[in-house]
Amino acid sequence: MQGRSVFNILYAVTLFVHLLAIVFHLEVLSYASKFLLSFILVIQFILGTEGVPSVFRVPMVAALFLTGFGDIFLLFSDQYPLFFTFALATFGVSLLAYIAFFLKIRYSNYPLPRCQWAFIIGMQAAIIAFMFFIMPYLGSMTIPVLGFAIIASVMLQAVKHAFRLKEQPSGWYALAGAGLYIISCALIAIHHFYHPMETGPFFIVLTYGLAQWGLVLGGLLYLRMRRGYATQ
Repeated sequence: MQGRSVFNILYAVTLFVHLLAIVFHLEVLSYASKFLLSFILVIQFILGTEGVPSVFRVPMVAALFLTGFGDIFLLFSDQYPLFFTFALATFGVSLLAYIAFFLKIRYSNYPLPRCQWAFIIGMQAAIIAFMFFIMPYLGSMTIPVLGFAIIASVMLQAVKHAFRLKEQPSGWYALAGAGLYIISCALIAIHHFYHPMETGPFFIVLTYGLAQWGLVLGGLLYLRMRRGYATQ
């Protein structure tokens, strides 16, 4: 419990420092703190899932490493526009790793969580509506962004349907993280393609940082709770 609190505090402090670096345009501190965010989550997850089968651990660790590389590409996307495409591809692959992680939770979580059709239809409608709004501004990036949006929507559904939330409240952390991830992606699309926002980078990083923390913490707490059961 104490170790978990230390990592959570360390992550919160690092995220706060990174946000301050954005506000005061401290580039070196921004780069360093951005790298540390993913690193802290990787260490927290690895140490917190000792004894858990690798079929659970590998996808999450892969997702975090890939998001770290995506963050690096995104940091330099203003200077090198091609890096935005690299970041999009890297984040897309990281989402596939998240999907694999949460699907493994779902299909080893008996009785299987029920399909929530209202959530499926509602969230898909919202994402489709946003894509119709942003598509006229995407230009040559229409297909890559559309593909990313499809993968992101699948990730959201995979998280929602991984847990029986009434019995497994740790899943709320992951679901909140998945929702914030979608919001962060929408903010990036608006900021990058539609209209640059003065406070855009701040809120993009805030939602993204909380999203990553929620996804990792939700998965970690679930695996700790079900450590004796999650052996498949």
